[in-house]
Amino acid sequence: MSQEAGGLSIETVNNQTDVKDLVMSIMQGEQDYERLLAWLEPATLEQKGLSADTALTLALLLEDVEQQAELNDQLRALVQDDGAPAMVLSETGVILARNPAAASLFAVTEGESVLGMGVRRAEFDAFQQRIVKHEGPSLLRTFPDVNQSMPVMFIGFYQAQHQIFLLRAIECQWSESIDHALEDIFQLTEAERAILACLAQGMTSEQISQQRNSTVGTVRQQIKTVLNKLGATSQVQAAALASALASQPQTSAVEHAQPAHLSSNPLNLGESVRETRRIGWRRYGKPGGRPVLCFHGAYFGAGEFEQERDWARREGLDVLIVERPGYGRTQPPGKKDELLQTQIQDCLAILDQLGWKKVSLLSHDFGFVPALAFADKRPQQVQGLFAVSPPVPYDNQDTLDPVPRNQRMFIWSARHAFWMIRLLLRLGQVKARKYGPEKWMEMVFEGAPHELPFFDTASGKKVSVASYAFNLNQHSKGHELDMLHTVATDWSPLLRRISVPVHAVAGSCNSTFPLAQTQRLTEMNPALRLDTIEGAGLTLCLTHVDAYFGKWMSMMEGEG
Repeated sequence: MSQEAGGLSIETVNNQTDVKDLVMSIMQGEQDYERLLAWLEPATLEQKGLSADTALTLALLLEDVEQQAELNDQLRALVQDDGAPAMVLSETGVILARNPAAASLFAVTEGESVLGMGVRRAEFDAFQQRIVKHEGPSLLRTFPDVNQSMPVMFIGFYQAQHQIFLLRAIECQWSESIDHALEDIFQLTEAERAILACLAQGMTSEQISQQRNSTVGTVRQQIKTVLNKLGATSQVQAAALASALASQPQTSAVEHAQPAHLSSNPLNLGESVRETRRIGWRRYGKPGGRPVLCFHGAYFGAGEFEQERDWARREGLDVLIVERPGYGRTQPPGKKDELLQTQIQDCLAILDQLGWKKVSLLSHDFGFVPALAFADKRPQQVQGLFAVSPPVPYDNQDTLDPVPRNQRMFIWSARHAFWMIRLLLRLGQVKARKYGPEKWMEMVFEGAPHELPFFDTASGKKVSVASYAFNLNQHSKGHELDMLHTVATDWSPLLRRISVPVHAVAGSCNSTFPLAQTQRLTEMNPALRLDTIEGAGLTLCLTHVDAYFGKWMSMMEGEG
């Protein structure tokens, strides 16, 4: 097998071993995602399937890819974990990842040995043997300062699936959800929960009073109150409970936390729960204004663009965005639940909470199909639908030549081998994380350079960063579900029977949904009005805001 500076050359990927090596090297960050797309490209252009051997090899790789992706996610989450010192080690004692607290504690970096943590080889071997022998976690003693005798104790767990050790420093610190549970179940105040944590660390009343700048008498009274609320007969019992809570393995807060950029975002963010599923929603514009239900796009239609929010506020629009399953915070439906019906019920639940009886609909790109489904199901609640950059039902005979390779691969996979979507998404996430939040649109619009200049602006970078977290938060599950009901499923019957007014705008330079194909929407529904914005692409909701908003307002005036 010939080699290039970056690894395998496309010409040498000619057997199933080569295919496996290529895919796994991409997952491990050793090669670029574009190599696989280049190798698969002939199949997408010639409208034929993969060879049986290649299809089988790729299908069998799904489990390995998911396993490596899970490990990648764990390492990434740990690096961003702001909790107690934590590290991931290989079986040979090599440091694979560390969080900020561990980085400040030890003068070692990824790729170095556990020996740099003051752990002798014999001690690390004994640690491993205890885990194997007793089939459970064990303790590892480390020394941040080799010149001092004060150790830091870590509790270590072994993950056989990934062949790694996860180490977390022993501290009396429980998760926020456990903290809320202590408040709800025992009615412990914030101060009383802090007292409980001090007891678990073995602190005396005098030590607690010094730490909290309180009198000893006040602390003793607080301890007495804590014991009464817990139903404990001694400080030892209370401390044992607190220590047990703090010692439980905790999911990294990174997995469920709001992206950092949202802390100062002018969007009104909320969450609801429907039948045990979490539903995220966003709201902007003028509260109490004309109600608009927006079905967001895949990359930039979730209310993140400041100019669009300003327009809505000036025009008196109250815009609600219910995050679709797999995006943002909304959890995907169960295996037995129909996707579009789940989305409709999610929207109806939030509309009911707000008391909105009738709404205008707005959709961005892939949001068009769920918007059609909502209008079809509840026409009495819909005044009209305004669609920005709508997709078109794909026919197996449609040529994909004008579509950029990255996007063409997903469309082809959705139509011919849907199982490949997850494989491509997982590989794409590795590349997206290399680009980072501000630059990842360069990957999204690979082959469509006319879409990129906006993302070099200050506003564009903000949209890109927000979109990055919104998309990757659930490992691009939302994109997978979009491909299922927009490309792999024939939704043309929805469009043909829709009874509410539909007004769409499309860019003349849209290479993702080429204008020539988009114009077929009017053939399927002659009542649909389609306007073209010259020089605009898929990103027209960002680059041609005045033009698209003017057409939207014109439609809404007609509704009124």
